[in-house]
Amino acid sequence: MESSSVKFLVIGSGIAGLNFALSASKYGNVLLITKKRLIDSATAKAQGGIAAVLDPNDSFASHIKDTLVAGHFKNKKSAVEYLVKNAPRAIARLESLGMKFDKKARREGGHSFFRVAHAGDNTGAIVEKTLIKAVSKNPDIEIREHTKAIKIIKKNGQAIGIIAHDEQKNCTYEIRAKAVILATGGIGQKFKNTTNPKISEGDGIDMASSAGASLKDMQYIQFHPTVLFAPKKPRFLLTETLRGEGAKIINENHEQFLKKYHPLAELAPRDIICNAMWKEEKKGHHFFLDFTHKDSKKTKKDFPYIYKNLKKYGFDLTKDSIPIAPAQHYLCGGIAVDLSGRTSIPGLYAYGETARTGVHGANRLASNSLLEGLVFTMDIPKELR
Repeated sequence: MESSSVKFLVIGSGIAGLNFALSASKYGNVLLITKKRLIDSATAKAQGGIAAVLDPNDSFASHIKDTLVAGHFKNKKSAVEYLVKNAPRAIARLESLGMKFDKKARREGGHSFFRVAHAGDNTGAIVEKTLIKAVSKNPDIEIREHTKAIKIIKKNGQAIGIIAHDEQKNCTYEIRAKAVILATGGIGQKFKNTTNPKISEGDGIDMASSAGASLKDMQYIQFHPTVLFAPKKPRFLLTETLRGEGAKIINENHEQFLKKYHPLAELAPRDIICNAMWKEEKKGHHFFLDFTHKDSKKTKKDFPYIYKNLKKYGFDLTKDSIPIAPAQHYLCGGIAVDLSGRTSIPGLYAYGETARTGVHGANRLASNSLLEGLVFTMDIPKELR
C-alpha cells in the first residue's frame, strides 16, 4: 500500500480542524484531509455567533456561571474557565485574519448579557470562509478534499497515522504522522431529525473508539427547540438569536406557554425549552416561532439568510408563524481529552464537537460551540512544538 508521511495530519475542515492547521503550521508541515469539500462542515451552517466577554460591563464570572447553569453543573469547571478567559483572544484571532463582526453584540438563550459576537445571521459561513482563505494560502498546509479517513493505525499503543481513501481516484493509502488530529464534527446523521449537515456521521468518534480511545458523556445530546418542521421541507435551523431579539414560541392557540416552565421563557436554556415542548406535545399541542410583531424591514435587514431560506421553503418570517419542532443539534460528549486535546491514545488528538473537553456539561450554552473550536486549537500541545 502506498504511504506518505507528515508531521501533523488533520482530519476535518470545520472551525477546529482549520484553526488547528493554522496553529500547527508554525511547527511543521500539515496535511488536512476532508471527505467532501472544505466548505462542507457544520461550522458553515452555524447561524448564531461566538460568545465572548468584550463589553466592560460584562464579566468572565457571568459567562462562566451561565455556561455552568446551562450545563446543569456537569461541566468541567477548569475547562469552562479556560474557554471563557480565552474567548476575547479567539475573537481577536479571527479579526486578525480579516473577519469582520457586527458592532452590536446579541443575546441568546441562557446568557445574562449581550455577548454574542456575530456577522449578520450567518456567522459560521463567514468564519469558515475566513479560515479557508488563510489555510489555502499557507505554504505549509496541504489540502486534500474528497479524502476519507477509514482507520487509525497504531504501533506499540501509539497512533502513527491512518488509512485513507481518495474517493475521486478510488484508491486507498496510508498517511503516517507524528500527530493525528480528529476534528470531524458530530453525530447528527445518526438521528432521523437533525440540524447537522450530511457529513456529520460520527466518523472520527467511531474510528477513535475502534482504536481504543476513551469516550465520555456520550449520553449528553443537545436538541435545538426552534427547527422548521413542515412536510417535505428540510429541518432548517432558526437561530437562537431570533429569540434574543424577541421571537415568541407559541402553540396553535397563540399562547406563550414557556412562562409556565421557566422565568426566562424563550431565553431559557435549550434543553429546558425542549422539555417544555415535549410535555406540551403530550397534551396535543404543536408549536410555532412567531416574529411577526417585529418591524419587517429590520427583520429582512438583520436576518437575511433566514428570511431568504424560509421564503424558499414557502414561509415569510415577517408575516407567518413558522411551524417548529426540536431536532438533534449537538453532541456535548465525545472523545475524552484534556485541555490540550490529548486523548487516551498517545499521538491521537481531538478537538471541536468530536472532543469532550467538559466545557458543555449536560447541555451546551448557545454560541459556545464555535468558541470551543477556536479556543482549544489556538495553542497546540507542547510536545508537538
